[in-house]
Amino acid sequence: MHSPSFQIALRFLLAHKRSLGLSALGVIFGVGSFIAALAQTQGFETFYINTVLGSEGSVVITDRFQEEHTKILDVGADKTLMIASEQKRKFYPGISDAYRMIRVLSNYSDVVACSPITEGRAFLRSGFSTEAVSLQGIDLDLHLRTTDFGKQVSKGSMNDFRDNPNGACVGASLAERMHLVAGQDIYIIGPGNDSRRFRIDVIYETGVWDFDIKNVFVHMRTAQSLLQEPYFTSFMLVKLRDPSRAPEMAAEFEDLLFHSSSSWQRRQAGNLAIFDALRISAGIVVSMIILLSGFGIFNVLSLSVMQRTKEIAILRSMGYQRSDIAAIFLWQGACVAVVGIFFGWGLGALLTYVISIIPVNFRGILRTDYFIVEWSVTHYILAAVLAVVAVFIASYVPARRASALEPIETLRGTGQ
Repeated sequence: MHSPSFQIALRFLLAHKRSLGLSALGVIFGVGSFIAALAQTQGFETFYINTVLGSEGSVVITDRFQEEHTKILDVGADKTLMIASEQKRKFYPGISDAYRMIRVLSNYSDVVACSPITEGRAFLRSGFSTEAVSLQGIDLDLHLRTTDFGKQVSKGSMNDFRDNPNGACVGASLAERMHLVAGQDIYIIGPGNDSRRFRIDVIYETGVWDFDIKNVFVHMRTAQSLLQEPYFTSFMLVKLRDPSRAPEMAAEFEDLLFHSSSSWQRRQAGNLAIFDALRISAGIVVSMIILLSGFGIFNVLSLSVMQRTKEIAILRSMGYQRSDIAAIFLWQGACVAVVGIFFGWGLGALLTYVISIIPVNFRGILRTDYFIVEWSVTHYILAAVLAVVAVFIASYVPARRASALEPIETLRGTGQ
């Protein structure tokens, strides 16, 4: 860089190495902390979203409905009189022909797979312990293609479950509460007090406590028999190639199939809002470090302007324009910003890695043994933008003040 303003800025900068160094250190810690905070909060959010998509699909299709609009008579060749009740839709529980619906949905290029599920309330009994559970009957092959169920096996074997008509898959949270192990016999009691013996072939763990504590999976025909609902399907999961399109696809499925359809964004709106609030809150708190560093830069550069009024006047008398003088102090801020961002990125990466290996034992809404982080270039870009804005604002006022100094009055000793 051969700009005279830049070279002068470096000389002024080296004259305040300690003060500007401390300010740069504040920017470094601010940028690093900002990156680590976003990586942690968004890591948990991404983990939760991936778990939801891997367990509940992108879209859930449930009850059939009938529009409550009826033609009662024709009043003309091109007119129709309609009447509607206060209730716009009449709902009928479940899906009557799930496999026909699957054939229809398979024509969509965005649909990867569908999994029909029969659901009902039941009780799981083991020894002297009994828990209310949600019994889920699945078509295993379809369910494995639609969800991440095959990757969620913690103990046991999915092949054992496939070959055992009376096999059961129990969540890790429920197994922990009831002290269940793979290979153990349990009893499931249906709504008609019909008790049947099952063997635990799989203990699965999704990472979401609420899901793992209540859902017990068995084969569909077995569930339909136990729940006394032959050929009945409660709902169906749909996996999409692009989960972000779930809302528009759900609306299209409703119009086509006349069944209620709900996207994962709609079902998880409350939890997603919590994650958004946490991420924004963490970002605001940590960004205060960068803003405080900006105040430090402002003070140092303001002091530099006061101390170098004669040098500035001499430069102006030599032909330097106001913009050249302002550039000197803006260059100083730019140097601090570049150093702060560069080393802040390194600190952010280091903090993110350290956080990711810290052992924890979370057993709340999520189950995890380590902090979950997300590595994203966006976090580094946002931190850099915030640092540049803070430093620019801190440098602009002193730069403007320096450019406003009148050389003649300063050299005469009357300039302020």
